[in-house]
Amino acid sequence: MSEKYATRTLTLLTVTLTLYLLLWQGLTLFVELPVYYYGRLIEVLGLGLFAALALVTPMKFEDMGILVPKKTLFRSLALGGAVALAFVVSLVLLRAVLGPAIAFSWHIRGDISRATYFIVAPFQEILAKSAMLYSYELVFEGLHPRLANVMSALTFGAFHVVYGLKMMLLAAALSLVTGMMFHRERCVWGCAVAHFACGFFPACFGF
Repeated sequence: MSEKYATRTLTLLTVTLTLYLLLWQGLTLFVELPVYYYGRLIEVLGLGLFAALALVTPMKFEDMGILVPKKTLFRSLALGGAVALAFVVSLVLLRAVLGPAIAFSWHIRGDISRATYFIVAPFQEILAKSAMLYSYELVFEGLHPRLANVMSALTFGAFHVVYGLKMMLLAAALSLVTGMMFHRERCVWGCAVAHFACGFFPACFGF
């Protein structure tokens, strides 16, 4: 990748994150919005980043993990399912240790609904992996995939600033894990399965 494309990509990433932080701070001066709306703002800006990258860089859907062979898709979904299952089992064990009985409810408090998160989780993974991580790979010209993953995770965490430091760190940690999954199979869909489990089930168990 030429230096020109790397510069454009880094500029777009920086502008997107800066714009989000400015909007977040600006909106709080005039109106108090539920954090749910800032999550949707992240997705809108992520779509803008995706569209801008399509215009100024040579995007390849295969490299972005969106269009993949069937075998790769099945391996990715199996890996994502295994991570999701391990995470849910850990929640069950943790709840058993913390409480006298395991509590589970499909009724989710807050801004995550059972219906929308099936859509939100895959969508966020496309933005986090096929836009952000892929962008950092372009910036580093494919030479430092681990560094690209770390930078992508930090950026993803920064987008969760409105939720507080704890959520920022958890989001960054999730992005690191799904980033390693993405580099293993080069497919975003298994990452989406793991993302869904990690974002949806903790609230079901009362965490």
